[in-house]
Amino acid sequence: MQATLVERLEKAINSLMIRFAPVWYATQSLQRMSLPDYAPLNPLVTDANQWFNLPTALNSACAALLEEGNGWQGLAKELEHLAVQKLIQRPVSLTRLTGAHHLPPYDGFSAAPTLREAVLALENEQAAIESDEAFDDLMRALPRSLQATHREWDGRLLLNSHELLEQMIPLIEYAGVRQRDAMVPANLIIEGVRQEALERIRTKYWWFVMHPDSAQALTILFSQCGFSAAHSGPVGPSEGHAFFFAPKSSQRLNKVVLQLMSSRRSTQLSEFGRFLSKHRHRFRTP
Repeated sequence: MQATLVERLEKAINSLMIRFAPVWYATQSLQRMSLPDYAPLNPLVTDANQWFNLPTALNSACAALLEEGNGWQGLAKELEHLAVQKLIQRPVSLTRLTGAHHLPPYDGFSAAPTLREAVLALENEQAAIESDEAFDDLMRALPRSLQATHREWDGRLLLNSHELLEQMIPLIEYAGVRQRDAMVPANLIIEGVRQEALERIRTKYWWFVMHPDSAQALTILFSQCGFSAAHSGPVGPSEGHAFFFAPKSSQRLNKVVLQLMSSRRSTQLSEFGRFLSKHRHRFRTP
């Protein structure tokens, strides 16, 4: 009976604080809230299945915001058209390839940071090329229809023609050891972000990446305090990340967000819009 009375009293006090001092209540709650670290956003491995897929994550966030309703349709529309792809024909260096979705089953191959480093770590599992002439002949034998994707937002070069990888391994090894050019004509997809749309989003909204549990807990707290907030639900290859959104139009809400940012580590939450704005790696032919 006593515990029930205390709980009721605490609930009544919380309700009063939420009603008359929502900023104070929210900031005090944030100090007590435990936010787990989110997984590394983009691990340096050749296994592209572990890479963060930006277009897929944006589509998931767009669908979640449309389902949320309540004025989130504008942001959903911006996110829907934020990622852009352009197809060009450019020579691609085999030694600059970062990874692929389908890799050979060699020990440690998928854990290397680039295909070049993965290949150079192999122990004679591929027949070595013995001369420059043999190298040039094998380079000419590669199909001229190689396909790859350059991700401007993180600088990675993804091999889409994964079926050619076994044929390319000796070439990557020879070029890597001897520092030879290994340029192949390719159909190259440039995966980027519309900078104008990104700046519109950053002007109007807070946009964070964090652990899905954190995003859900923050959305509940903000909603309890009468602040507008939404999250994407789990996104990413292991569903270990989530986006959290809040409008910048409320000064009271902004105070809460700034308190949140100042009291948390970057491994617990990070401004994703700022990350995309700062990281732009244009494709350049060596």
